[in-house]
Amino acid sequence: MRGTSLKSLVESLGAEGFYDKVCTLLNEKQLIVDDFSYYELAEACGVLPQLRRLREWSPGGAPVASLLRESNPGVGTALFQVVTGELIGRKVIEGYEDASGFIGDKLVTVLPSRLRNARLAGFRALSGPAEVAEGHPYEESTFEDKFVTTAESKQGRVLSINEELIAFDQTGEINRRAMALGFYLRQERERTIVRAVTDADAAGGTFVYRPSGGGTVLYKTDGSHRNWIGAGNTTSPDFAAAVVLEDWTHIDKALNYRATEVKDDRIDGTTRPIMAPARQLLVPERLRGQARSIIHSTEITVTRTEQETRFANPIHGQLEVLSSPFIDEQGGQALNDWYIGDFRRQFVWTEIWPVQTFLQRADSEAAFDRDVVLRVKVRYYGGVSAVDTVFVTKVDGE
Repeated sequence: MRGTSLKSLVESLGAEGFYDKVCTLLNEKQLIVDDFSYYELAEACGVLPQLRRLREWSPGGAPVASLLRESNPGVGTALFQVVTGELIGRKVIEGYEDASGFIGDKLVTVLPSRLRNARLAGFRALSGPAEVAEGHPYEESTFEDKFVTTAESKQGRVLSINEELIAFDQTGEINRRAMALGFYLRQERERTIVRAVTDADAAGGTFVYRPSGGGTVLYKTDGSHRNWIGAGNTTSPDFAAAVVLEDWTHIDKALNYRATEVKDDRIDGTTRPIMAPARQLLVPERLRGQARSIIHSTEITVTRTEQETRFANPIHGQLEVLSSPFIDEQGGQALNDWYIGDFRRQFVWTEIWPVQTFLQRADSEAAFDRDVVLRVKVRYYGGVSAVDTVFVTKVDGE
């Protein structure tokens, strides 16, 4: 859209009508944010010669509708900042929603919440049904309450737009910075999720699994949480050795562990295996190629004495392979370990505030000291919690 057409629209529709028109065109995808020039928008609003005097912006935090009414003496200034904030906010969201290469949402179930440090209730598994003789009463099942607590944090950044970016018509640069702001916020959320599902910060006292309100290590090496294959597993001695991820037999060993050693937590009766099909295989980037080769190969070769035989791959396409550099980032043993299970069943992302953008509605020292025309804040409030231990298995790959 050119400056002259913008100016004519402002004059014909009025400030409030112009803002509504812009939002409608964007929502209906008749226009995109990149079709606008912030320089021409400032010119159309009549604020280009006085960008240094944008201190009239919403000193009382008035809503958009009242700011854009013609009776407001600063309506041109207000219109410029409201529309600019709308456009920049959409670019921030666009950057945040660029999920290329991100796997976080495949690892958690998003749970909207109004409370932080919430208590997620549950109960221990009931005993199975018992045979009832004719004329006899049914046996009572007993259960015991159990719960975990969540932990959330607020993450955010502020983007400052300087006079020069608008005065020299650097619309593309403004939009690039806005998208980068959203992208890096999304990346921080991704890193938080990956480190949580791998329990990377337990050694530092930051726990993802908090049963009865107390934090504890999720993948205990003694095997007591029924989710560890590797050295030190005294709960399941047959699975007390490392398993290097090399071929389908190693995946099969992990599946065998989950079928025989992962049991329910009933309190009146003998514990039994639970139905918890594995859906995903999570590995560091250094094992990504190996993992995909194992899962997606259509054939395997079995050698007996001097004879080789080809068979169909028994685990072909059975698992979705996920990888993240935020596992490699952990270094050391994490470079060899791998995880298998149903992640969304075990981990939740409690979302108190989804990603939000805000336009600064009051002047600040930055406007005077650094010629800042406006500032945009982006934030979210959420966190990852493990609701159980048995749905994802960690395999010592050393």
